[in-house]
Formats: sequence, structure tokens, C-alpha cells
Amino acid sequence: MIGRCLAALQEQSLPPETFEVIVVDNGSSDGTVDLARSFAGVAVHVESRPGSYAARNLGLGLARGTYVAFTDADCRPAPCWLERALDAAERHPDAGVLAGKISLFEEGRETNPLCADYERLFSFPQSFAARGNCATANWTSRREVFDAVGGFNERLKSGGDREMALRIRDAGHPLVYVPDKIVWHPVRATRDDLVRKRQRLSGGRWDRTEPSARLARVLGMTIYDTARRLRRVWATADMPIGRKVALSRLTMDLSVVATREFWKLSQGHRSARQ
Repeated sequence: MIGRCLAALQEQSLPPETFEVIVVDNGSSDGTVDLARSFAGVAVHVESRPGSYAARNLGLGLARGTYVAFTDADCRPAPCWLERALDAAERHPDAGVLAGKISLFEEGRETNPLCADYERLFSFPQSFAARGNCATANWTSRREVFDAVGGFNERLKSGGDREMALRIRDAGHPLVYVPDKIVWHPVRATRDDLVRKRQRLSGGRWDRTEPSARLARVLGMTIYDTARRLRRVWATADMPIGRKVALSRLTMDLSVVATREFWKLSQGHRSARQ
């Protein structure tokens, strides 16, 4: 999928000499490195330490620009992605993060419509960037912000985007949502995809939570999140009752996945990048 991403970066409206493209591979075994190196002007590096935040820190250390923009290998940035980022930077010179819109699309493979509905309801709430919801699938910051607060927390396997955004906000830099800075991201197409995602996110939440009464804290947050999501399902207009029931059942199933993951982690298991 990285070929699609790199092709989109070659189609940016900015002149190619005004930005650099850095790919950091983190243990792939599917030909990603060779494919990335086949694109002219793309710098490809390998981070052997497991974890997406270690990989991002390596790329951050190599980047030479005034601004740093992150996206993911399975994403497709809009042609004006970087141009809109610079426009927003001029409008918000004090911003710590410019979090763009993440629009979801379905891949050519078979997609479970229920899973797609769930993703569209609950994934990538970038419009709440001010609360720390800034995913690195569509993130732009001034380089000096990273220099001031440090890089991503490499101890985390998930949730480091939010942890970093909150650190930036606490340092006095606003987190700004930019709706016209768009990246397209594929939906999780199957229930297994959603389960793996929930396990990964649960591990990230566990690692970010203070050790004191950690299990009670994360279970309380899970109950709160589940109730909030159920309310949103039933408040969604123009959705058939049968679909709302099915989405409610999926929401409850995934809360059970999270609870089981937290119990395993409380017994000494380590979180992992699923």
C-alpha cells in the first residue's frame, strides 16, 4: 500500500523541491523497502527497534524542513495536503499541531458494512484535536515544537500520538483542527481487524495510565467510552433500527475485548503492536 501513498506525495501541488519524503521501515517483510526505494527522490531508512514511535523519531531526526508532516503508509494524502498545511501554518503561527481531516474509504477487498459503519462513527475524531485527538496519519508541526518538547514516547506501542499532542498542548501550543488538510485512510474491513485495533489501543491506554489503581482506572474509562459510543449509535439519524442494534452489539463485543486485554496486562503481559 505504500506505493499508493508515495504516488500521492508525488502528485502534491507544492513544487517537489520544496519538500522531502522520508520513509522509515519498521520490520516489514512484504517488499515495502524495495518498493519505496523505486520512487525517485524518496529517502528510505530502517528502524530495527519495534514500535511506530521509534520509527517516527528516526524520521524526525533526519528531517531538514521547517515543518514536519506525518502520514501512514496505507494513507492517500490529497493533492493539496502539504499546501493546505502551509496555509494553515500561516493562519495559526502559534499552533503546536495542525491536525487534518482523515476521511475513510473502503478498499477493493470485501468489507463488512457493519465494520465500515463502526469505523466511520468512531475512528479518527480529528475535529476534537484540541482535546489531544491528533493522529499521526495527518499531523503537521513546526520542527521547533519537537525540538522544544522532545520526540514521541518510544515506550508506547499505541496512543503515543495523543500523549505527544497533550505534551505539546501543556507546553502552551494550541492543537488546531484543519478540515481542508485531508488524508484518506482505509477502513478496518473485518471484525478481526477491529479486534486487533482495540487490543492495540487498549495496550496504549494501559501504558499511558498511572500505575496507581491502573486496572480500575482503565476499566472505568472503558465503561464511560462504551456508554458514550452507544449513545452516539442511537442518536444517529437515518439509521435503521436493525443496524443500530447490530452496531450496539459490536460496540459491546469490543468493550469485552478491551476488558480482557486489560486483565491480561494486569497479570504481567506486555502490550504489543498488533
